[in-house]
Amino acid sequence: MISSKVSGQTGGYGLTAPEFLSFYENNIRVGDGLNPRGFISPIAENALSYYKYKWEGSYTEDGREINHIKVIPRRKFEPLFSGYIDIAEDEWRIHSVKLELTKNSQMEILDTLRVEQLYRAFDKDRWFVSNQVIYPAVKMLGFDVYGSFVNVYSAFDPEPLIDKKTFSSTIVRFTDSASKRDEAYWEKTRPVALMADEIRDYQKKDSLEQVRKNPQYKDSLDRKNNKMTLMNLLLLGQSFSNSTKRQTLSIAPVLEIINFHPAEGLVLNPSFTLFKRLDTVRMSRRSFSITPAFRYGFLNRHFNPWVAIRYYYGKKYSQSFSFAGGSKVFQFNPDLTVSDRDNTFNSLIYERNIRKTYEAAFIRGSYRSGLGNGFSVVTGFQYQDRKPLENITDYTWRKDDQRSYSPNYPNELVAANIQPHQSFTVMLGINWQPGTRYVEYPDRKVSLGSRYPNFSFQYTQGIKNIMGSDADFSKWKFYVADNLNLKLKGQLRYRAGVGGFLNNRSVELPDYQHFNGTITRFVPEYLRSFQFLPQYLFSNKDKFYSEAHIEYNLKGFLTNKLPLIRNLNLYLVTGANRIWLNNHKYYYEVFAGFDNIFKQIRVDFVQSYQNGKPFQHGIRIGLTKLNLSGGREDWP
Repeated sequence: MISSKVSGQTGGYGLTAPEFLSFYENNIRVGDGLNPRGFISPIAENALSYYKYKWEGSYTEDGREINHIKVIPRRKFEPLFSGYIDIAEDEWRIHSVKLELTKNSQMEILDTLRVEQLYRAFDKDRWFVSNQVIYPAVKMLGFDVYGSFVNVYSAFDPEPLIDKKTFSSTIVRFTDSASKRDEAYWEKTRPVALMADEIRDYQKKDSLEQVRKNPQYKDSLDRKNNKMTLMNLLLLGQSFSNSTKRQTLSIAPVLEIINFHPAEGLVLNPSFTLFKRLDTVRMSRRSFSITPAFRYGFLNRHFNPWVAIRYYYGKKYSQSFSFAGGSKVFQFNPDLTVSDRDNTFNSLIYERNIRKTYEAAFIRGSYRSGLGNGFSVVTGFQYQDRKPLENITDYTWRKDDQRSYSPNYPNELVAANIQPHQSFTVMLGINWQPGTRYVEYPDRKVSLGSRYPNFSFQYTQGIKNIMGSDADFSKWKFYVADNLNLKLKGQLRYRAGVGGFLNNRSVELPDYQHFNGTITRFVPEYLRSFQFLPQYLFSNKDKFYSEAHIEYNLKGFLTNKLPLIRNLNLYLVTGANRIWLNNHKYYYEVFAGFDNIFKQIRVDFVQSYQNGKPFQHGIRIGLTKLNLSGGREDWP
């Protein structure tokens, strides 16, 4: 990319990467998020099963007869185009297209999307796309929102000189001068003249950009945005920004500050985060954050203050250092997403203690970095001086003499709480995704992912006698994960791994291999969680274990043929999760349900089995998430 200009954003790059569409492909992906299945080309191999055609005449251009053909979808609620395609007689090449997608094409986000292309002959045997225009449109909050993306192609080279050095992992590179061209350059170079409303847009937004740089304007905007609201104070948290100093102070909401736990009683846990960007360049990575927190339990009278600091940097690839220390209340499985708020609700309403905790004075540090070619690395150390926390109250809002709190330790795994001890561990993690592609800006590289699986390996060593450490173990895990686009037939996702302890001479409960069970009706992350597994039932220190998650989301395939469901644009989803331990103890569950409810919600019916026998069943609710990382990369 040698030149780019964005209205109201000096130095910006905007949407300057062109969208290449080829109707010679069977399945066409237009943008991101419009339809996960893609759209069927009017000249796909199986197009006659999806389209009807009507010849509406012909015309002559440069001595060629061009047929004007109307493209008509056979059925609604299929990913199909409608409009016109013009074909050269005898040569049977595309001359031009004017095709449209609508909501009836199972398109999301937009109301309509029109694509126009014009082909030109390079010579007798070769044609190329000379220009392409994409027109998106949507009605939003009572407004008509529309735009156009114009691509003009020239300097077509049908026989480029290509060797092993021609292509690399970088698919788009922006030159240093791309955003620094003057008006004379654009007057000479711009292939399509600006329309009147585009000229007004540049004038207005470029003027506003200068106004927004004024410190008085920044202060005025900050005062407005920093006004406290009841919703933010109670539920979301409150932020205070200082645009001039490029920093933001975020304060936790009241429902995270005030909580209850049967091992602590009423808990006050105030915390805030100060984030500061260190460079004036908007997209610079250089920044740091500091988070102090102060936890106090009114019944056990324990004060647990701690602080975490993180520094972000890296010109080419993202890098960061982090350091934390103090006294903190930890979960036995730090990967579980059970928050203090979740536990407060379950304790007071249902008399269920679902957040099993211990207390520890700790120090930890970590370093992570991208390495290029799809590699990233994280390494770190952690020391904990651990003490048990026992339940000290049976207070609850539930009036049921038959219920009582379960102990504040994994009682499905052990019969007693941990004893005071120390643990010093070091960790190394490597992540690799072959074929990772990058966008390269003058000051940084940004990963776009890859069509290949993601591989991750993590090794943790417990070291005895350092700072009184009792830990003496070695454990490892290796995971592979992928997201397979099956086009019209949907999407297949999986995450599978193996691991175990090379030695387990001295392993305490927090250092076991844990699995993410789901104890509430809400599933946090589908490819990392088991929907009906008790939290610690399969935690272990065995020499070997295996874990697998797989789900098939049909993304509208089949359900687009069911009248009511297709109008709601629901997706059928099914899959299974499994654990197998070295002692032949195993657990698996199968599920089926509907996704894309209100665009975000998913509901599953689940049947689980333990050692081959039916275990539990029921309904689980969650949000659709895509997380393909293969294992924990850092301590929480």
